[in-house]
Amino acid sequence: MRSCRHLITEEHIHASLSYFLDYLPFSIHVYIATRTSLPFATSKWTIRGQASHITLEQLRFTHKETARFYLDAHGLSLRPKQIDQLAMSTEGWVAGLQLAAISLRNPFHQERFFNGFSGSHRDISEYLLHEVWLRLTPDIQSFLLSTCVLPRLDASICNRLTGQNNGQKMLASLLSQNIFLIPLDEYQTWYRYHHLFGEFLLAQLQEMHPQKAVELHRIASECFAERQLFDEAIDHALAASHFSFAAVLLEQHFPQMIQRGELSTLLRWLNSFPDKSSMLSPSLRMLAAFIQILWGQAELAQSDFAELEAECAAMKDSFEKQQLLSSLFFVRSNLAFALGHFEMLLAESDILYQNLPESPLFFSFNYNTTEPFIRRTSLGLKGVLSAQTEFVGKMFIGKLTEHGWQDSLFNMYVVQALAEGYYEWNRLDESHSLLEQVEPIARRHQIPGLLVPCLLTKAKIAFASGSVSHARKRVEEALDAIITWGEEYWLNPLHAFLAKLDLAEGEIEQAQKRLAKIPATFWDKPVIQRELELLTYVRLLLASQQGAEALRILDTLKLASKREGLLASQVEIAVLQALANQQLGSSDEAFVYLQEALLIGGANGYIRSFLDDGEALYLLLSSSKSRNKKQLLHQSVSEAYVQQLLELMATKSSSKRKTDHPSPLLEPLTGKEMILLSMLSQGASNKEIAEALGNTVGTVKVYLHRIYGKLGVNNRTQALLKAQELSLVEADSI
Repeated sequence: MRSCRHLITEEHIHASLSYFLDYLPFSIHVYIATRTSLPFATSKWTIRGQASHITLEQLRFTHKETARFYLDAHGLSLRPKQIDQLAMSTEGWVAGLQLAAISLRNPFHQERFFNGFSGSHRDISEYLLHEVWLRLTPDIQSFLLSTCVLPRLDASICNRLTGQNNGQKMLASLLSQNIFLIPLDEYQTWYRYHHLFGEFLLAQLQEMHPQKAVELHRIASECFAERQLFDEAIDHALAASHFSFAAVLLEQHFPQMIQRGELSTLLRWLNSFPDKSSMLSPSLRMLAAFIQILWGQAELAQSDFAELEAECAAMKDSFEKQQLLSSLFFVRSNLAFALGHFEMLLAESDILYQNLPESPLFFSFNYNTTEPFIRRTSLGLKGVLSAQTEFVGKMFIGKLTEHGWQDSLFNMYVVQALAEGYYEWNRLDESHSLLEQVEPIARRHQIPGLLVPCLLTKAKIAFASGSVSHARKRVEEALDAIITWGEEYWLNPLHAFLAKLDLAEGEIEQAQKRLAKIPATFWDKPVIQRELELLTYVRLLLASQQGAEALRILDTLKLASKREGLLASQVEIAVLQALANQQLGSSDEAFVYLQEALLIGGANGYIRSFLDDGEALYLLLSSSKSRNKKQLLHQSVSEAYVQQLLELMATKSSSKRKTDHPSPLLEPLTGKEMILLSMLSQGASNKEIAEALGNTVGTVKVYLHRIYGKLGVNNRTQALLKAQELSLVEADSI
């Protein structure tokens, strides 16, 4: 039986339906399902609360609904990464999800499917061809093929690519027919095609007009350039292999990209040229080498450097040559620093620094747009510390100061990196002195990637000096600035740092509230780029006696930290892995992880990475020294280094005591824990304590476990007896 579709175009019928709805009896509800917008206005019923609209946006499956759809409807248990890929590709389009499910039924083909899933996939392509494409009129098909190369489009650029003047009308028609067009703003000026539909259109274009895409990209590039939209203009010029035009645009546009800190995009563009030596000017090639150095790709930069030096030397004497040579010396010194060639830097420092560039290009880089601490970046050598790195850093700062660039962003980033190194070495006064130079520059230029590391390091110094209130104040100052500047990216690490301070004070519930502001996806899919947030969450898990879950996150981060060569991260992660295994009763594993941290820490002179978790680490470190001395000391772990850490931890612990009497507790009780212990001695139940303190019963149980651990007991009765013995509670109160 043939299916029959009816399309109502008669205006009289539309008017009659509208009239019917106006005088509809109260007991009757009308449901209208349509692929296109209704041919009459519905706003009056919406205002009266008499109409409900289920839009395309509401019909899209969420990430959670996508996972349930595959599990419940198709019995497919997919990995979170696979669900992410499907949700992103289909954008919640249920027909696309259903078509994908057909291919996923064969478990042997799943990996191949995910590697090739797009709008040109056989099932998707066939569906879109028969259910969408063939039902469109020739003029709409032509419009779609002419504009599908655009990641975003508006009426003006559509007119240029189609050679027509009906762009706005065509976009409105596509939108009203729900043909996979997604508005990008509230004014419906800019649009994009649904990902799968756009890929399908590109496949159709390639099949029907193989050479047309290049010409469309060229026109789009020129059009975007005329409108000063250089990002799109450069992308389209490169897609069209219009390299000469792309190079011209890059020369004009790269200073703005540097100021915005978009170095990865800039490097991607520069690396898109098949032959840099013939297509790019020496200044752009030098810029590419410099960004590669900053981006941790010093070896790649080195491979092109000899040719660049020779080309600059062969140029005729001119002001341009002098500028290039001075810039070349500067980039070369950074290359040597990144490669760890410190001897060469020291030997040739006078030659390298006597011709610093007069142009502010290399000194105005907004180098950091994501990291809460500069030591995690290549400028901070990813955690490498030595007397040589300190000397070279100080020499670099001195030379820039001599040439009048002491307030430049690049110099401030070097100063910040050195300040963080001094903090790690426990040279707190020297660190604070350098930070005082950084803060006013960061505030003046409104650079969050400089201010956040500066104030967080100040917070660390305040906490290490025993002033939690001052530490919180520094973080809150950073939050105020970030909110004022509208830099939302930095809110999560700042909230995480405050939660870390809460945990150090035993305020577990307050830490939970702060971390609840961070999306839960952070914990489900750990990535090293969000290390501060994740390691704070790990500390919360450990405080809540959830060592196994903590290890799951730490294992993932450990692999990433080694892949990225982040030494500082590897030490902190290994320390937390040791503490988690200690909590779970796996002493041997705890000692292995502790040794891993000590090997890296000892080679770089790390102090604060151990002291900041000192009270929790002291017992493990002292036990490992006495119990497994040979194991700890092999592979060059210095006994003197371990002893130094133990002495500093003991000094820190004694400085926190409020009396002259030595405390037998390894880790002192916090104020809140003392209150809870006092209530415990008065016979209060967990529920009564929770109500009095405004906590949950579960949180009270966590506090009790912490108290038991500090007292070295296993239950309430033992805790009260131990507390009486230590004069923590009155004897007659028990």
